[in-house]
Amino acid sequence: MINNKKLLSKKDLLIISKIAKKISGIHLDQNKKSTIQSVISRRIREVNAENINDYFKLMESREGEYEKDKMISALTTNVTSFFREKHHFDYLHKLLCCDFHADIMREEGIRIWSSACSSGEEAYSAAMTAAEAVNYSHIKKIKILGTDIDPEMIRRAQDGIYFKNNIPKNFLEKFNKFCDFSGEEFYFSRNIKNLVLFKKLNITGEWPFQSKFHAIFCRNVTIYFDKKTTDLLWRRLSSRLHIRGEIYIGHSERITNFEELGLRPVGINAYKKVV
Repeated sequence: MINNKKLLSKKDLLIISKIAKKISGIHLDQNKKSTIQSVISRRIREVNAENINDYFKLMESREGEYEKDKMISALTTNVTSFFREKHHFDYLHKLLCCDFHADIMREEGIRIWSSACSSGEEAYSAAMTAAEAVNYSHIKKIKILGTDIDPEMIRRAQDGIYFKNNIPKNFLEKFNKFCDFSGEEFYFSRNIKNLVLFKKLNITGEWPFQSKFHAIFCRNVTIYFDKKTTDLLWRRLSSRLHIRGEIYIGHSERITNFEELGLRPVGINAYKKVV
């Protein structure tokens, strides 16, 4: 039986912090020791390790790669919902109907990135928005990439099966248009699912693609990062935006040096690439 009160020494906490920083970029607040201790205690029980030292040995082994993902998932919050912060999807609709309408009419591809997609609600919300903004004959030109560091979240997003009580109030008509229902569950029609590709990705690591995007959702990600990691991420993301493209961030986040990055504010926590 693990004694939670004695589980983490200062040295243990430092090791956990270094591991988390190295593999995901997240900065563990030392003031949240009890929360971290609770999470690690639960993970030790889940993997049947005897103690914290055995847990560290597991993390260093080849088999520990999966556990690293589980630990990071447990230390962060996968809170999401369909059309969360609806104004961002209103901005996306306008972006496709106005800023990039001519590009779409010329049969040019439009790429959207949900960079911390969790279980997929954000990416599918973007897909439904795009389907309403773009003429049906051009919808295949829309490609949406959903990425997350948690492989379990990616699996759930790929399955694309949700419950009716996940549908926001006053949105049922929209979901009836794009989904099929079975009892209390629903899943997206093929023309929506075909727009979205889900992949596991550590956003602070290497990005295995060179393409630029017309819209990027990166919401409530930097709340886990220190300033250095946050500034670097904003710089990397802005460099992957097309001119006139937009980035949407969380309600508690800010890009303070937006002018330096060639951005300008265009709405609530939304920035447009202008240079």
